[in-house]
Amino acid sequence: MLPPEDVVSSLPRAQKRLIQLLAKGSSTNPEAATKKWSLDFLLSPHSLHWSPESPYRLSHVKFNRTELDPANPFSPSAQVTPKILSSGQPAQVDIPANIFLRSVGYKSIPLPGFEDLGIQFDTRRGIIPNDGFGRVTSSAAPAEDGKTPDGDLISHLPGLYCAGWVKRGPTGVIASTMTDAFTTADSIAADWAAHKSNGGSKISFLNSSAGGSTGLGWEGVRPEAEKRGLRPTSWQDWQRIDAAEKERGQKKGKLREKFGRVEEMLEVIS
Repeated sequence: MLPPEDVVSSLPRAQKRLIQLLAKGSSTNPEAATKKWSLDFLLSPHSLHWSPESPYRLSHVKFNRTELDPANPFSPSAQVTPKILSSGQPAQVDIPANIFLRSVGYKSIPLPGFEDLGIQFDTRRGIIPNDGFGRVTSSAAPAEDGKTPDGDLISHLPGLYCAGWVKRGPTGVIASTMTDAFTTADSIAADWAAHKSNGGSKISFLNSSAGGSTGLGWEGVRPEAEKRGLRPTSWQDWQRIDAAEKERGQKKGKLREKFGRVEEMLEVIS
């Protein structure tokens, strides 16, 4: 069942487009189609089963059925729980299959040192708590107060931002992550503008007034980085890598042939 129109219209552009494509379906007559496919949601893999005749050949996959919280099934944070039959047994279904691919995304994990910076981490959802616009938040932070889109009071950790799956969880496609990164970048730009317009007195940017940090950015860590043999990648370096990838792609009739290893990129800018 697809979400009602009012829910679809309130979704971000990428998610809205995906729902609209699903609702539109295919113009091909199902009776005339030579192949068919389907999207079966709310199924959790339980076990793989092999053919009795060919013990090394997959015959079917058993799934546990799950269900969304009926109180608010279309919420992005809706809880998913196992579906239980009236007999008390879990609801299951067998789907014939001869190939099984694992493609469930990656769950983010906290980096060492998060606690020292006051960054909380939601291990259940695999995200850094944030205000939805990329600003890292904390219920115990003594930073500026703000409001989330739904009006709840939150506290920002100044100068800390996140984007992508660590911001919203392992969902979406490349376009979703790209749009999400733009949103976080807009937040950084807005905070910098507010910092400048208030003379740095109202909003602390890049921790320039918190914890004794210098706020120097790269220049503040340059000595330590150089001591470890690290080097920054400049805009000019990126342009050289970009040109090299396009040149590689042209030789193969493609727009671009991306480098697969960091060492290859470093060879271009060395």
